[in-house]
Amino acid sequence: MGSNDKALSRRRFLRFAAAGLGAASVAGVLAACGAAAPAADGTAAEAPKAPEEGNKVVVELDFWYWDGSGQLWADAYNKLNRGAKVNFINTPFADTHDKLLTSFASGTGAPDIAALEIGRIGGFTAKGGLADLKSSPFDGSKYEADMVKYKWTQGSSEDGRLVAMPWDIGPAGVWYRTDVMEKLGLPTEPEAIEELISHTKGKTWEDFFALSQQVKEKSGGKVKMVADAATDIYGGALRQGGEGYFEGMKLMIEEKATRPAQLAADYRKQELDANIGWWGADFAAGVKNDAFAGMVIACWMQSGLSRDQPQVNGKWRVVPAPEASYNWGGSFCAIPEQSKNQEMAWDFLQWACCTAEGQNTVFKPTGIFPAYKPAWADPLYDEPVEFFGGQRAYRMWANIADNVASISRSPYDLQADDIVNAEMAKVMKEGKDPVQAMKDAEAAALKAIEGSTN
Repeated sequence: MGSNDKALSRRRFLRFAAAGLGAASVAGVLAACGAAAPAADGTAAEAPKAPEEGNKVVVELDFWYWDGSGQLWADAYNKLNRGAKVNFINTPFADTHDKLLTSFASGTGAPDIAALEIGRIGGFTAKGGLADLKSSPFDGSKYEADMVKYKWTQGSSEDGRLVAMPWDIGPAGVWYRTDVMEKLGLPTEPEAIEELISHTKGKTWEDFFALSQQVKEKSGGKVKMVADAATDIYGGALRQGGEGYFEGMKLMIEEKATRPAQLAADYRKQELDANIGWWGADFAAGVKNDAFAGMVIACWMQSGLSRDQPQVNGKWRVVPAPEASYNWGGSFCAIPEQSKNQEMAWDFLQWACCTAEGQNTVFKPTGIFPAYKPAWADPLYDEPVEFFGGQRAYRMWANIADNVASISRSPYDLQADDIVNAEMAKVMKEGKDPVQAMKDAEAAALKAIEGSTN
């Protein structure tokens, strides 16, 4: 395939976008409303007045989100007595997104505020249904400088609308277990590990391979550095070029994914990973049995590990990844056009996403990391983190987040993900050549995208 075949013409791309995702499912949304954003002098702006009957609030706002932490926002906002009550509705992930799309199609049923996950956001920025937070009665443009750049880009449409306000992010790096490393006679202090593998010290993925080889050799092959090369190596290296497979109208599977696929394949051939799939019972058993000494993943992993693997709390440390900073995951908040309470919904959204108080209301108990940079000024971000054995990991996450590549999300990212993942499975399980695999993935993705518009 020639290089010109990779770039969709603007007319073709917009035609595809207008036609929707075809077979791929798309983004979901979260409903809520909240307190006013700070004024220019840093004080809280006056909230819009909700209709009242005596002392009774008559405006209620529905807020959809797939995680129970959304209740923290609702409870905190409701205590502020801003004139509205937020009703948090814990909606399953798929329903959060798919039900929102259904409500757009039927013209009814959308919440006042909705959460959107990063993998689904492209399907919403490319179509209608969500309010432009830059237009009246909103004034979202004023927050652009306070948000991490890549997240703002992902919540914006090709024609410049802001349809989703950044909420949380996933700065990522290399995690490792100090107890396992100590048993193997390897360094345990973050400064020492950073010198060996981190991009801050000019290190590459090849340097990470070298440390992985030491882990393998010193354990007699019983311990590996990470669980799964397809997740840890491919997943990390791919996202260092920005999340997603499109740059504007250009499909970039070959360009972005070939080297990460080669790295993962080489890592597996050298038997440096434990070949244990992520997330399930085997992964949990691997942590419990010290089958791997580390992982390459985002900050949000702290929440699940601290809950599910408390026996290793305090034994983890983190350092920046080889070669570059990167992000893995995150979400947004949006206001559907169907909301009949948009001013109060905007009031909540500003408080939740665009104030340090709102963002840290969720961050402090959960570790869900804010996209709103002024929240990072809280002294909490410089304090020792017990989960990380006293390491000041939150400031490291903030530094990583401020240096991440930014590309737009596409309405076709889900289709591309499915196709690339299928090819990666052939690479990792069947030994398919990674170069050919990514060529095949790109050809299949172009065909699927064009087919979904017919």
